[in-house]
Amino acid sequence: MAENKEKIYLDYAATTPLDPEVFEAMKPYLMEDFGNASSAHWFGQKARQGLDKARGEVAEFLGCKPEEVIFNSGATESNNLAIKGIIYKISNNQKTISKPHIITSKIEHH
Repeated sequence: MAENKEKIYLDYAATTPLDPEVFEAMKPYLMEDFGNASSAHWFGQKARQGLDKARGEVAEFLGCKPEEVIFNSGATESNNLAIKGIIYKISNNQKTISKPHIITSKIEHH
């Protein structure tokens, strides 16, 4: 068996190391207030407060309204949301009944 050599991670398109500053900001929600932010119980409400605070901070940075900031699970969900938003916009502006035809690359997820 080969010696234990330094490992190099090459799939930064899939995930990246967590920045220490991000970890510190997230630590309370990973260790203490880890409830489902959509739940009515105390843990969920504490998580919701953190989520709402983060949404407000991102909105302020971007110069938009907090309700315009959408968090999701990753790139594939982001891509799907963007594509569906474009389809929705085109469909509402078209006078025809036909759906728009969208093509993505073979390397994208389903």
